[in-house]
Amino acid sequence: MSSSTESTKSIIFVHADIDLYGLGPYEFRLYAHIGRRGKCYSSLDTIAKICKMSVRRAQSGLKELEKLGLIEKEVRKGRTDIYQLAPRSNWKRPEKSQDLDEERKKVQEKLSQNDINNEQKS
Repeated sequence: MSSSTESTKSIIFVHADIDLYGLGPYEFRLYAHIGRRGKCYSSLDTIAKICKMSVRRAQSGLKELEKLGLIEKEVRKGRTDIYQLAPRSNWKRPEKSQDLDEERKKVQEKLSQNDINNEQKS
């Protein structure tokens, strides 16, 4: 296997919007777990085990992600709930995010500059 193939397999992409959202480590881990699956049908016990946290912590983190509009939950009576990522338009502004506002502004400026550069190349 070539080194370029190996390095491609180890790449992970985290969009700036979620990276700078200000999630705690547990919520971020749960968000990544759900995102990797598209739709997460796992039981709460399984989610907690895979994400290396207590069931209580997973339950709390999932509720927080749902409250923030980052994930959607489909309740299925007698079966496991289904979790999936919510569209960006559903996200609520995080309450304690002022400390990240400066960094968010830098990212937005950089993205705007990249858009201008790409338009000029076309």
